Amino acid sequence: MKKLQLISILVALALAVPSQAADKPKTLKDRIKSVSNRMFTKSGRMELTVYPLTSISLNDAFYQKLGGGVGFAYHFSDMFSLQALVTYSLNLDAGHATSYTISTETETKVPYAGKRKLLAGVDFCWSPIYGKISLASEWIMHFDTYIMAGLGGIQGEQVSGSSFGFAGAVGLGARFFFNDTFALKFEIKDYMVFTDKVSFGEGESIIEKSDVQHQLLFNFGLSIFFLDGSQED
Repeated sequence: MKKLQLISILVALALAVPSQAADKPKTLKDRIKSVSNRMFTKSGRMELTVYPLTSISLNDAFYQKLGGGVGFAYHFSDMFSLQALVTYSLNLDAGHATSYTISTETETKVPYAGKRKLLAGVDFCWSPIYGKISLASEWIMHFDTYIMAGLGGIQGEQVSGSSFGFAGAVGLGARFFFNDTFALKFEIKDYMVFTDKVSFGEGESIIEKSDVQHQLLFNFGLSIFFLDGSQED
């Protein structure tokens, strides 16, 4: 009986040691998880991005633009992709636009900038940076950043009526991934409109202004990834 009691005591002590170690508070090093693999893959996948009135102009002295639209992208690999974007913007009067008279009879004053409504573009994207950040030492968020360049167009209203301008576009973007399917997407994009012309005046006094106009936009949307894609080494 004494031997049996001794064995029981030794077994209880052996079980108590791991239990006490498990109850020991975790250090900051223990709490931050080490993650070595990607949480997501983009190669061979389609990306749909929805912009619910989250396309906002940043450099407007005339009309502040608030737009919504959709974007599509195909990822050839985790680094390279091709995307298309279409947005339609509401034009809110900024209240401090420089005006000029286009009719001496009616004294109509119209801001030179006009109203830009439909914006579209196709961009080639390169994603050179992928990383992870720790939030409050508890949650790890995965992200990537990309550089884009492409061509596009802007349709809107000018003094002489409806107009359309061709544009080059450059920008920077980033995605923050919730999981392998959903991500938040941020972009700053500069449309450089090369064929933007405005005519004003009458008869022989008509003056036409033509130069490169910049339309700087901040886009914020929700991306949804489709297809299984292909795993890369």
